[in-house]
Amino acid sequence: MNKNSIKDIVLAVTYKCNSRCGFCNIWQKKEDFSCQPSDYKKLPHNLENVNISGGEPFLRDDLLEIIKVVSRQSPKAKITISTNGFLPSKIKETMQRVVRFRKNIGLAVSLDGFGRVHEELRGFPGGYCLAVETIRLLKELGIKDLKIAFTLGDNNINQLKKVYRLSKELGVEFSLAVYHNSAHYFQKEDNQIVNIRKIRRELNWLIEEELKSFSPKRWFRAYFTWALIEFLETNQRVLPDYSGLNSLFIDPTGSIYPSDVWGLEIGYLQRMSKANDWNEFSQRTRDIIISNQSPANWMICTARQAMKKHWFVVFQWILRKKFYFPIKNKHSKKKLSLFLKRISSLF
Repeated sequence: MNKNSIKDIVLAVTYKCNSRCGFCNIWQKKEDFSCQPSDYKKLPHNLENVNISGGEPFLRDDLLEIIKVVSRQSPKAKITISTNGFLPSKIKETMQRVVRFRKNIGLAVSLDGFGRVHEELRGFPGGYCLAVETIRLLKELGIKDLKIAFTLGDNNINQLKKVYRLSKELGVEFSLAVYHNSAHYFQKEDNQIVNIRKIRRELNWLIEEELKSFSPKRWFRAYFTWALIEFLETNQRVLPDYSGLNSLFIDPTGSIYPSDVWGLEIGYLQRMSKANDWNEFSQRTRDIIISNQSPANWMICTARQAMKKHWFVVFQWILRKKFYFPIKNKHSKKKLSLFLKRISSLF
């Protein structure tokens, strides 16, 4: 490996959080952050995706400066900020200043149900209206890359269709996650999903809805959802995990992990002094990653690079499910391969 292979980073900039989620104990952590905005000048230049997360990132008063640094350091990266949306005024004020220098920025607002369901899951009375208000304010600012981030568990299975339909009414995207465990990040190791049969039924409905669209992005989300069903039923991924090889998680202190669910500390951001350090980092940590086993997971931050690497497999699934494309013999496989290469060149 002659160059840095890291393409995706989840950047948790604070552990402070105004939510009190039952499926996540980040808000109980006492330590906050030691990374200053200048430390993020040490991120790789060639990143494709950066998810600025927390805790609640808008609780950092210097979030604007962090976004500026990340934008300059990784100019080609798609930046998405994950927020609970409970601070609509502050979020609006910050994003008004952000869009002056960075218009193509995304925000994912957590919404796990309607009204009290969402508020009880997130431990924040009145939080539902605040999250919806945040989405409205962001739309008024002209931010186009907006999504509702729905986290699925046994307690909100019957909310999925409602929130999905709300996303269509609001004109924003819908993204999906399920409860995961993580000792070093979520501080939670007893999350369980039991009602797999009902979840499978709801997720199959979601797959059908996404495949009805004319959006390739939504087709890919349909595949992600199908793979999520497989993961929930078997505790196995349908595609390999490239955590630590192509994607990383960096916590608020600068500690580097393969992912937010894999507590294998493999580096420290503040020790990266120049761009070449990431080339050496990729080489040095490769054997460590391969010789250890990632915890079972299927999250967009660990699935994205796998889906890109195995795009042929993903496209085959999409063609079968959406277009009912038959793959019967070597001739049809060759035609399919040529077709998929043409399609892939568009992305």
